[in-house]
Amino acid sequence: MSRHDGVAATGDLPPVGVVIPVWNAREYTLACLDSLAGLRYPNRMVVVVDNGSEDGSSEAIAAAHSEVAIIRNEANLGFARACNQGLEQVFAMGAAYALLLNNDTTVDPDMLTRLVAAAQAHPAAGILAPTIYYQERPDLPWFTGMRFSRPIYIVRTDRRHQVQAETPTPVDFVSGCGMLIARRVYEQVGGLDDAYFMYYEDLDYCLRARKAGYEILYVPDAAMWHALSVSSGGKDAPIKQYHQIKSSLIFYRRHTRGLWRWLNLSIRFSHAASVATRHAIRGRLNPEAVRAYLRGIREA
Repeated sequence: MSRHDGVAATGDLPPVGVVIPVWNAREYTLACLDSLAGLRYPNRMVVVVDNGSEDGSSEAIAAAHSEVAIIRNEANLGFARACNQGLEQVFAMGAAYALLLNNDTTVDPDMLTRLVAAAQAHPAAGILAPTIYYQERPDLPWFTGMRFSRPIYIVRTDRRHQVQAETPTPVDFVSGCGMLIARRVYEQVGGLDDAYFMYYEDLDYCLRARKAGYEILYVPDAAMWHALSVSSGGKDAPIKQYHQIKSSLIFYRRHTRGLWRWLNLSIRFSHAASVATRHAIRGRLNPEAVRAYLRGIREA
């Protein structure tokens, strides 16, 4: 399963295990691994968890990056469970931190160095994240962390809804597409909740970590880029619509009560109705996506 015997501290650089769940999207994964090879943080190992890819991803990774450990699943077990497989392996091998990374991302050479430096400078921080930029618009931030003044958990990528900062800043939520997790968080909180096949597992994890007393830290000068929804086929793909609504309803059931739950659900369904109406007016409504959305509601 692995070609690594473990990682150990090197000088002042604690060992970091990078965990990348993969389901197809071979070329994006190879580009991600190429960018990781350029990191200026030497004390790292990389584990790819292949969730039953059918495009030769594992074989291509093994050929191009022999330094990468590969866990191969026969079927797609979901994003959260794949992350947990990787987290278990890197922490068992001595990592002080684990970096969860989507396979449709690339990283700045100094990203990991800056995240670890921020973690060491802020002992209360248990989860840290960089500025995540759009891959196709590399100077435009996609996600910089969010705060919730009330228990209304609607994740928005519009800049006005996100944190604006120039120095490391505590937030309530950072995206799991690039998230550094301290070992002590994993030991106390555990891994991601695999009741979420994909989506909302990162928000759930941030809330659980904060409840356990850890800060979530956004680190502005650390940078990465994200191509967005490559594995799920784009933002309007039926598989994305199905898993997003299903996971959101699981999340609201676990983290909201009474009026707050109904407000969250009302906002969620109102937004979906608004988007569907706009698509219908423009002749772009995808009936298959609508059916997938409704199926996600029923199953949740």
